[in-house]
Amino acid sequence: MRLTLSLLRRTDYWDRFVHRLVRRSIGQPKYRLLKGWKGWEKDWFFTKYGPTNPLELRINSLYFGRNRPQKLIVPYYEPYIFEKDQVMCMVGKDKGKIGTVAVVYRDANEVVLENLNVTYEMIKTNDGEQAISRQVPLKIPDEVKLVDPADKRATDIIWRYLEDGSRVRVSKHTGRVIPIPINEEQKTEGDEIAINSYVGSKTKDTDKNEVNRVTFVPKLKSFEQDIMDQMGIKEDRQYRKTFWY
Repeated sequence: MRLTLSLLRRTDYWDRFVHRLVRRSIGQPKYRLLKGWKGWEKDWFFTKYGPTNPLELRINSLYFGRNRPQKLIVPYYEPYIFEKDQVMCMVGKDKGKIGTVAVVYRDANEVVLENLNVTYEMIKTNDGEQAISRQVPLKIPDEVKLVDPADKRATDIIWRYLEDGSRVRVSKHTGRVIPIPINEEQKTEGDEIAINSYVGSKTKDTDKNEVNRVTFVPKLKSFEQDIMDQMGIKEDRQYRKTFWY
């Protein structure tokens, strides 16, 4: 008998028949006020695509809460891979292929390569389903590495200083200096302005003496009073007297 009761309690038999019979014999249960729906509180999971992207909305939906990817703390790496760099893909179907860096995401330590690590997705349009391609970013430094210009192999780098004080990337494999590419569109070398590639214009550049000339004259007037004097505005009104007690 004890075994039978324990087995019945583990199944839905107790709730369906016995518990209902007990409630009917005792009487109607006491009415309790409704407490309303319990809100589903969670932090928003941000991605690089933005809050309006369908992928981010699906990740933060109510039914996707348990399968949400874990938000790990991205370790800080000193930027050593820049746009226009030659790198090698270390994972996926394009493993071992060399490509050019198109976009660098500093906040996520990810890079996007030109025409590499591409996935295809089906989206619904007014004319039906359509296949689109999307470039999947690669993580730094595990999924992508710089290419040694000497032997065209993937290598790690270390920072070294030249005699003139400039900082360069040196390959650990061969000791070859890997030059930082210059972005001709933005005139930048890595994340800094490429001063050597800048061509000055005598007609548009400001003269050095004009830049160093001091034009600011300190005054005891406030900003508003100075503007009023320059524009010829006269103020005849006087401030109301104030008293301290």
